[in-house]
Amino acid sequence: MKKLKYPSINGLRAISILLVLCNHLTMRDNLFAHLSSIKLLMPLLAFLLDGQLGVNVFFVISGFLITSLMIQEEEVENKISLKSFYIRRTLRIFPAYYFLLLVYFILQVFNFIHIGASSWLTAITYTKYFNWHNEWLTSHAWSLSIEEHFYLLWPLVFISGKIFRKRFALLLILLVPVIRVFIYFFPISWLNEFTIFLRIDAIAIGCLFAIYKDEVIKKMSAHWLKLFLTALLFLFFLRYGPLLAAKINMGFIFIPLGVTHGTIANLLIATIMMYSVFGPKGIWFKILNNKIVNYIGLLSYSIYLWQQFFFNPNENLLTHFPINIICIFFMAVFSYHLIELPFLKLKSKFSVTKS
Repeated sequence: MKKLKYPSINGLRAISILLVLCNHLTMRDNLFAHLSSIKLLMPLLAFLLDGQLGVNVFFVISGFLITSLMIQEEEVENKISLKSFYIRRTLRIFPAYYFLLLVYFILQVFNFIHIGASSWLTAITYTKYFNWHNEWLTSHAWSLSIEEHFYLLWPLVFISGKIFRKRFALLLILLVPVIRVFIYFFPISWLNEFTIFLRIDAIAIGCLFAIYKDEVIKKMSAHWLKLFLTALLFLFFLRYGPLLAAKINMGFIFIPLGVTHGTIANLLIATIMMYSVFGPKGIWFKILNNKIVNYIGLLSYSIYLWQQFFFNPNENLLTHFPINIICIFFMAVFSYHLIELPFLKLKSKFSVTKS
């Protein structure tokens, strides 16, 4: 049986990692400061610098892909192998990540960097979202820890039955707005936008779109372009929603639903994803599947891992634009081809979707 492979996914990953890079470039080098005074460009800049939106694109794609693979395995084998799932997940995520931590360890031994004991502990154990703000070099692992915690649980939910998995994913999506309302009135310092409790709906929405894939495609296919353009437009201007709603005393509607990394945004991202993968093969499809864009998407995980080091606020030649971008790309290529790919080939041995 052929391996499940959707078009455009790497293109969407490329867009998401570019959003993260633009955000961190602004934080580190204030790269777009000279453009911020041009009012007409402000909406575009706000969109391009939204790194949190970029991370949620990763989350939605991840939930969709992994659930699609599990559905395919279930159809082929009439069951899900939990052992194989966790082995595949480990081989996909751990090698490149722990290679980064190994390099960090060597650099710290020679006093080039310093990472505190608590940061080391949360980085190694994938619990970073509990103290992501303590230190820069490993802080980006908050998103990895959210994914890993979700995928410890999701396979167990999945094998519990088709009805249960649907209800559970929906429950997670509905639970996040409730938590948002609760912490709005009763703030809790550790319960924030960088924790699984406020971001799990992004992955769950991806899962639910995979479960209802055929139904969604059937309903969307008659209005592909309208739905895509509407979703893109709403996602682009969503950040201004609370301000506009406040003028008519309706600002409260964004408390439960969030803004560009809330539930509404995640649904819009999922709509754009479905159009990108299953919609007409027009200009947008060609852009996402361009060889260069596709390659950036392939490197996106390694880029995400290494960009933090080269955006280090400490003064260093390697951390300044454009040298930092060159270094990020170089390390991402090295990590992907020498670390990721060998383990990805090993991972395929534990898949039922081998060619």
